[in-house]
Amino acid sequence: MQEINLKVKMGNKLPIQALKQISEIWKNAFGAIRPPKPDRKWYAKHIFFIVYDSSGILSVGTLQTIKINFLDKKYNILGIGGIASLIKKKGYGKILMAAMHNYIIKKRKTAIGFCSNDNNIFYEKCGFKIAKDLVKQFLYINTKGKLIKNKRDDDVIYLSGKDRFMEKVLYSKEKILLTRPHW
Repeated sequence: MQEINLKVKMGNKLPIQALKQISEIWKNAFGAIRPPKPDRKWYAKHIFFIVYDSSGILSVGTLQTIKINFLDKKYNILGIGGIASLIKKKGYGKILMAAMHNYIIKKRKTAIGFCSNDNNIFYEKCGFKIAKDLVKQFLYINTKGKLIKNKRDDDVIYLSGKDRFMEKVLYSKEKILLTRPHW
């Protein structure tokens, strides 16, 4: 049996070859027409969580700082994204999410991601909370100042941090304004 390892690295510290492999994994997982560009500059501040063995990457996900405006206050949360496993039902995703969960708890930050309804049970088993229908409150303000709604019917996965951002959101119907599209 091969040894399973976990690596946590900033995007600007990953070799281009690793970013290319991750781009291909994301292309296959999310059905992108073309994979995201393996660009060290773009991913510089992303924190990559990579589960791997001697054959290569088995599972990957990222955390990145996301700026949010809510009720006239600015928040910096961690955006959970790019969660993908090369092979399903082998426990690689669970190893990945356990590492991300521990990191988020240790940092005491609020972390938010979006997932299809089919994946809720997996994220709940990994210790994350689910907020159904909350995605409708998240709006992106584009460079022209236009509010863009999320077109997908995702649920929100989250962990609450010391800022108590999610508690405030859950008790409000106010819109959450994002400085970038859903991650």
